[in-house]
Amino acid sequence: MATFTIRPSTVVDRAWAYTQVMHPAAWFSCITAASLRGLPVPRAATDGPLHVVVPRGVHPPRSLGVVGHQRDLEPPVVEQILCPLSTGELVPLRTGTIGSVLLTAASHLSLPDLVALVDAARLADEGGTVMETERMLTRSSRRAGSAALAEALLLSRAGVRSRPETHLRLLIARAGLPAPEVAPGVSTPLGNLHPDLGWPEYRVLVEYEGDGHRTDDRVFASDLRRFDAYADADWSAVRCSKADLYGDPRRVLESVARRLRARGWKSRARRGAGIRPIAVP
Repeated sequence: MATFTIRPSTVVDRAWAYTQVMHPAAWFSCITAASLRGLPVPRAATDGPLHVVVPRGVHPPRSLGVVGHQRDLEPPVVEQILCPLSTGELVPLRTGTIGSVLLTAASHLSLPDLVALVDAARLADEGGTVMETERMLTRSSRRAGSAALAEALLLSRAGVRSRPETHLRLLIARAGLPAPEVAPGVSTPLGNLHPDLGWPEYRVLVEYEGDGHRTDDRVFASDLRRFDAYADADWSAVRCSKADLYGDPRRVLESVARRLRARGWKSRARRGAGIRPIAVP
């Protein structure tokens, strides 16, 4: 059994340490369970208290760094998964199933982050996630967060590969631009590539680039080849940075709109100038 000689440093470390005193019927839920499963949540959520659920009839835990809940969700809602400690060792932790994670986390996240959570869950378990979540919603329609989760399911799309990509897609929709396809196939001299978002009808695409695209020499070199290949295939590419997405998105939105119009998209007016950025992650 794993033990700690230093203070637990990750959410898995903290959850494992708490299992030593946790009620045997309890399980991790909400944003804690999402973090344990490797699903994307804001950093402030992962650094926050552990969310622990106990069944009806058991007093919810009350201790420093723990938020206790009582729930009577329809089974099955709990399963054991293996999670990596900071030492690299895998340990078993009881968490909610993906559907129950989404339902219990819904009231703790903004809509863009909730959609990102659903997108990531769909990527991990395409068919099962949606089916389980919809089943749980029909039995829990009055729970806090149920309406937001139902909306997030409608806004979610298959194949989204990161939280910023979800945020970018929602920002584009909020700006009144046509809905892009997720990871469309683009035939190029380098082969079939899949940008983050694209409009095949207009041969326009947009890609989000995190810091790794700037600081990693191999990634940077790959980007140069890939964007040259897009141009060779007559696709117009827009690159979106973290500063664009979470700071001032007008440049990206206006650039996308301008390129779509140049290739045939009809719009009544320029959009995006008054669009607010997604909240800082």
